[in-house]
Amino acid sequence: MGLGIYEVAPTRHVPGTARLYEDEGTEEAPSRTSHLKHGTGKDSQLLLVPQPSNSPNDPLNWPLWKKDLTLFVLLVAELIKAAVLGPVTAPINKMLVDEFKTTYQVTAKFAGWQFWPAGIAGLFGSAVGRVWGKRPVYIVSTLLLFIGAVWNALAQSTDSFLGARVLQGFGLGAFETIVPSTVGDMYFVHQRGKRVAFYNLTFLGSTFFMPVLGGFISMRHGWRSQFQIISAFLGPVLILVILLVPEHAYNRPAIFDTDLHSDGSLDELDEQLGNAAGSKAEEATDVSEKSATGNGAKKEKTIVPEGGVASGSGLKPGGIASTTETPVSLNHEPAIVADSGEARKTWVQELKVYNGRFSDESFFKLMFTPFALFLYPATLWAFSFQGTFITWAIAVSVVLAQMFAGPPTNFGPEELGYMYAAPFIGALGAYVFGAFVSDWSAKWMARKNKNTYEPEFRILLVAPVALFALPGLYAYGNVAELHLHWIVPSILYGFLTFGVVMSCTVTFSYILDAHRDIAVEMMVSVLLLKNFFAFGSTYFLVDWVYNDGPAKVFDILGVIQTAVCVLSIPMYIFGKAQRDLMARHNLLKKWGLYPKSAASALPVS
Repeated sequence: MGLGIYEVAPTRHVPGTARLYEDEGTEEAPSRTSHLKHGTGKDSQLLLVPQPSNSPNDPLNWPLWKKDLTLFVLLVAELIKAAVLGPVTAPINKMLVDEFKTTYQVTAKFAGWQFWPAGIAGLFGSAVGRVWGKRPVYIVSTLLLFIGAVWNALAQSTDSFLGARVLQGFGLGAFETIVPSTVGDMYFVHQRGKRVAFYNLTFLGSTFFMPVLGGFISMRHGWRSQFQIISAFLGPVLILVILLVPEHAYNRPAIFDTDLHSDGSLDELDEQLGNAAGSKAEEATDVSEKSATGNGAKKEKTIVPEGGVASGSGLKPGGIASTTETPVSLNHEPAIVADSGEARKTWVQELKVYNGRFSDESFFKLMFTPFALFLYPATLWAFSFQGTFITWAIAVSVVLAQMFAGPPTNFGPEELGYMYAAPFIGALGAYVFGAFVSDWSAKWMARKNKNTYEPEFRILLVAPVALFALPGLYAYGNVAELHLHWIVPSILYGFLTFGVVMSCTVTFSYILDAHRDIAVEMMVSVLLLKNFFAFGSTYFLVDWVYNDGPAKVFDILGVIQTAVCVLSIPMYIFGKAQRDLMARHNLLKKWGLYPKSAASALPVS
């Protein structure tokens, strides 16, 4: 067992396992990786996983500033998007109850009814992104958020307000599922952890910061003003998404996906890259000689990918052609790695909303894929760990006004908003911790594991989650019931928020590394389970707290979450075994639901 991870048959490669560093101390090591691409600077000995193709339009080959600018714009959109999530209504629930002459049970729906449309939107968005690319999904989603925020500001009844929240939910879904997979599209394994952590900060951290501003603004200028401000920001963000987020869906040839199908030796890819480099040098010599003698250059044969599916360019995808679609062919058929003849796309060309089809499969069939993934252990673990933490954090926001707006505290919107200051600090702390520790620990563990990276190394970060979040969850209800100073439950809420953000960093990083070929669909599966669970919880939490008191309620939630954290131990030990099992007995392939644009990722069982 390597570092506590149960090992499967050594002769079989498990998708997700990857050689991250060159072997040291052997004379043959440099020759086996001399043609593979490596990191730079302090990571110069690190093999890039996955290996970028030879196409200048492969997102892995984009300059780092372009990748970071694309992600930054999406995270700015994520930041504003977080403002319309459930907690934004938490400090104004009392004002909404008074203005619309309604109850807290009804205002709880303002937070919960976004979740079911977000789940549906994530389902549609993943299928659209797989077939037609992710750029149109981001543009339409941002537009829906903008319209929904304007509608909220103009709402004159509970039904109208609820309708706006539902529309916003349809805009939220794509950002909850596709952004993490965008990180997988553009970045290498050793670069993803800090970006995923930053995504979670913008997604969840800003969710807990917006009520601080919202309560302050609403108290002085009315609750409608915060939605007016949100819509004023979403307009320019929509323009930025249109101008600065190019299409980054890309069908990379299978041989370059060393994390998904490589047997660990990398000999074949290195050999083919070496042969391609030699062939290129010979062709250059031949062309020079023919030019000197006046003979015409030999016409180059262009190999078009089967099915006419786009590769992110109109030409040869990634500079590689293979006789078959699946990586099984890599062991039995000659794959030709060549220098790509593609020209780098200009910024104007990248403004196109429609970039062709990236898959020729049925859109409606793709929508069933996330439901099949409910049977995958990684999906169930990610939901149980991340989904429950997020739901309990939402539970706090739903019952916040119920517990503190009345006697003895009698908090108004401004004071309720200030209670989110500590949760925001907790989210910020989780980002800093995740950004510095996630990638560093993965590389350190790979060194200790004979230079081999296992996605399960990400699961070790469950330990700090349990250390901070579980005490915060247990104690929150008790101190609220004892009516201690409001700063105490606020700090405990901050501990819980630390766990919420870190739980997303752990699960998203694991899914991206362990199941990158179907990461979008798996994140949609987690989103569906999480959002409908959270949606349902808004129907009973208010009455449950009212009937049993916050101490008993949060003690029960703490017990549930403790059990979930303990279940992460067998997931770490047997995670590689379940990856091997699901690769050999691929349910999606057996049921005809495996995305064709990912079909070059795994061997046919």
